[in-house]
Amino acid sequence: MQQPKGHKVFNLSNGATVTWSWGEEALAAINWTEWDAFCAHQGAHSVFLESRMMRTLLASPARPIAALEWRKGGQLVGVAGVEDTCAESVNLESHVTSERSWFRLVSKLLHGQSGRFQFRVRVVGTVLGSGVHGSCWSSDVTAEQEKLWVEETAFLPVKINGIRVPRVVMLKDEPIVHQGQRKERWTGWIPLEFDPEMIFHLDPNWGHFDAYTAELKTKSRTKINRILKLSEELEIKSWTLEDLEERGEDLVNLYQKVYERSGFRLGSLHCAELVESKRIWKDDFVVNGYYLEGALCGFQCAYVGTEETEAFFVGFEPELIKSHAIYQRMLVEFICLGVSRKSKRVNMGRTALEIKSSVGALPRRLQCDVRFRNPLFHRIVHAYTRGYNPSQLSLRQPWKAESYPVKAHSEFHPV
Repeated sequence: MQQPKGHKVFNLSNGATVTWSWGEEALAAINWTEWDAFCAHQGAHSVFLESRMMRTLLASPARPIAALEWRKGGQLVGVAGVEDTCAESVNLESHVTSERSWFRLVSKLLHGQSGRFQFRVRVVGTVLGSGVHGSCWSSDVTAEQEKLWVEETAFLPVKINGIRVPRVVMLKDEPIVHQGQRKERWTGWIPLEFDPEMIFHLDPNWGHFDAYTAELKTKSRTKINRILKLSEELEIKSWTLEDLEERGEDLVNLYQKVYERSGFRLGSLHCAELVESKRIWKDDFVVNGYYLEGALCGFQCAYVGTEETEAFFVGFEPELIKSHAIYQRMLVEFICLGVSRKSKRVNMGRTALEIKSSVGALPRRLQCDVRFRNPLFHRIVHAYTRGYNPSQLSLRQPWKAESYPVKAHSEFHPV
């Protein structure tokens, strides 16, 4: 019997099955109540694994994303999102360091005269955010079973929305909790490390903004006050669904001005996702527009989940960073949102590390794991990437030694 478009079921090893669902068929075919209950039972509180996020992304016609459900004996044992997208590296050698003398030469050959290297990739996990959002598995599933089922699933010839299947798979993101070099997570996969994710831990006893600044060193409190002073001419307005429907493309244009400055890009933002996010998440998707003398000059948006606030995309006129501290003010506003919504942390992503550290965000190392269908190309890339590491930056240390965020941060408790 032919399976309906946008819905495919495959048999895997050890009596398991995996169901791929995408587009409108996925919205109707998946039991989203079961999905959320499963994630909650396994302790997965990522906003990117919530059914609200999956439904938001599945509703976007421009995004080839599928919701995956693994079952054994009819019971749900794993869920994930998979997206086929385009990755782009821009002048990679300026963002990484390498012990190998030929790394820069090979990098220049790959990036060409334009300084850009693009390739299509199937991503298991979220393209739009960084952090532990990739998948959720039952505690009964062993590490060996997870590896087997993911490998059997990720290379299936499923054309999501009819788009050609990429020849490389990336697993996102696994925390690096040990000191030193990244390690191979799964045999046959190449571990890659980019910039760390910046996390802002929120003390549950903070009831207002001053409680946060009280735990900063004097110099850092002065810096926060300067941010507020420089940005006082900016007017911040909350956007409604109607605003997004009418002017959403203006936000995407502002986002592109920031996007073009990043060194490694995975996916992009579409107006449809902003509109659909507001429709589904309502007050839990916060969009603020920034205005200077009545003209829109920036925006920020965030998802508020059960435990975390996910600082999502921002966009702004670049010249306002110095003159009006617009980006720094946005970081402060993300923190204020987390405090007001009683989140445990604010996930700030893996760009602008020094600025984020200056307001109190702390780094958590993450690795992605990749595997190529072509064995020869896989070996070449493995050799190419073995010697490089993310460029080391000098991050700020704004917290007092006994502050809550320092104690809460997992990076200070390696296992």
